[in-house]
Amino acid sequence: MLLVSALLMGYSDLITTNEILQRGMGELNPIMRFTQEWMGEWWLIAKLGLTYLVMWMLWHGKSERQMAYVVAFIATPVYNNLIILAGSN
Repeated sequence: MLLVSALLMGYSDLITTNEILQRGMGELNPIMRFTQEWMGEWWLIAKLGLTYLVMWMLWHGKSERQMAYVVAFIATPVYNNLIILAGSN
């Protein structure tokens, strides 16, 4: 269940970031901003690849508690994006 949650958080981050970019705002994460500038529209592939890498690492993890912490951590950008989107209306 934690792996599915990690996938959903990665996908939700991708969707909310795209919505922010379509509204004319920019990426706050400097690493992803560089990736977007360098790869153009293909930055989505890098973002999904990073999500799958995290999922692979979680799959090989030994502690469900640590996995839950990681999922909670990767949910943070989604919450931040939702706050930004709510404030832009």
